[in-house]
Amino acid sequence: MRIERDAELLNSVKYREVLARFNIDFDQGTLARELEQGVDRLSSRLVPCEIVTEPLAFCDFAKLNEVVAVLDGLCAQGTQESLIFAYGTHINPAVPDLAADTITGYLQGFLLIYDWIVKDSGTDFSRRHFTRFIDPYPAGYRNKVLAKDYRPDASQLIADYLTDNPTRNRALDMLPMFCEIDEQQVLAGVVSGERSLIKKRPTFHYRLPDCRVGDPEWSIASEWNRWWYVEVLAHRDELRRQLLARWQRYQTDTLFSTDSGWVEIVAEFLATEIEHP
Repeated sequence: MRIERDAELLNSVKYREVLARFNIDFDQGTLARELEQGVDRLSSRLVPCEIVTEPLAFCDFAKLNEVVAVLDGLCAQGTQESLIFAYGTHINPAVPDLAADTITGYLQGFLLIYDWIVKDSGTDFSRRHFTRFIDPYPAGYRNKVLAKDYRPDASQLIADYLTDNPTRNRALDMLPMFCEIDEQQVLAGVVSGERSLIKKRPTFHYRLPDCRVGDPEWSIASEWNRWWYVEVLAHRDELRRQLLARWQRYQTDTLFSTDSGWVEIVAEFLATEIEHP
């Protein structure tokens, strides 16, 4: 486990290049050190700390509850405490394999229940509307992936994703995984300012859940349990096809389809077709 400032600024030396023009030497002298310490003090008011664990086996997940309990005991503040606290809990579930059909199944499962996850979890309003960290997939991309005949190979799957999502700022960021498949294709299609931030790994970068430390009703387990439905839909093709068929009928039969109407359909489907984790 490690703890670090979640700020690209403090991991960058770009500002040194500017100050070097004023003959400020960062290897010698106290002024340079004071400047950096000033940046650090200022950032502590604005930039959260990030707790990062090594990969955990599922049986070790309970240890995360100990971390949450310690933070609660220290009166740590979570997403719910302020409009400017866009704190998140990033979960990186390992993918069983990198086959295009497998990944497409996960994407379809997530897209089918995304609106339900947001409603059921009460995802923070400010995170969804005042930041771009967890933007939803565009409607056009959602419709493309949920089409009944969508069976792309790996190259087409990545190309389709990059066309509508050339950024890390998605509720489910697929770029680290796609880099495992074809790093050159991904980096060529991503906005230039984000290329250095992508760390390839065979996992889903699930960024949607809030981090509500300090809220006695919140737990990491509840966030994982919502992702668990994505796992079930990805692995049980017949269930996913049933929900896909309902999605397609809903889009066709409803003149003015709404997120809330689809959320009700998903909630009923999950309650009747899948055992609660």
